[in-house]
Amino acid sequence: MRSLDEVYGDLEGDRHAREAEISLLERLIPASPGADRDSLKRSLVLLIYSHVEGYCKFALLTYVAWINAAGLKCVDASYPLVAATMGKIFAALRDPNSKHDYFRNIAPLDASLHLSAREQIFVESYDRLVGAQVNIADKVVDTKSNVTPELLMKLMFQLGLNYREVEKHSGNLSKLLGIRNAIAHGDRLKVPRDEDVRDFKETAAAVMAFLQSEVYLALREGRHRRQVVAA
Repeated sequence: MRSLDEVYGDLEGDRHAREAEISLLERLIPASPGADRDSLKRSLVLLIYSHVEGYCKFALLTYVAWINAAGLKCVDASYPLVAATMGKIFAALRDPNSKHDYFRNIAPLDASLHLSAREQIFVESYDRLVGAQVNIADKVVDTKSNVTPELLMKLMFQLGLNYREVEKHSGNLSKLLGIRNAIAHGDRLKVPRDEDVRDFKETAAAVMAFLQSEVYLALREGRHRRQVVAA
């Protein structure tokens, strides 16, 4: 299992590599001819977005990997991590096609009856479930190739991280995504303004730095463990 210092080093190294690549492309723009300058600015927006999305996924998967390797039992883990671990179980509980064997033919359309059967199976399995080890699937961190502020908050919420801090970056994140989509979908006239590119770069740096800090602090402060409330 990796130490917290190693986790921090991984997060820091990945962030610095992404920021260096953004800065490298940015330095090419001022010395380029007009038409090339526009193309480079468009390319820079695409690169900035790809690194924001890539780092979001990298940081959150780093958190998930560390949690999975910790051998933490569900009974000791924070509630969001337990819920994330039990995703398949909850899906089965909600599945209307899952029916009690005996009543499958007698009362196949009685939805409340079959829901009750699924609930009983869940309750009967509860002790085994809470004694199981936390194991979060990578697919929980699905950026869907469109990291909106709402999606990033959702992913962080599901992992018990401080999702509210994303709000302060929501405006530029949404704008970056909008321009990125316009460029990626063939809008040749969409040339970002210099001030927009600057804001996007600053937003990318701030979001990546925030995620690095949030993941590291959550682990160091033990927020992945269930907090015991004093009586």
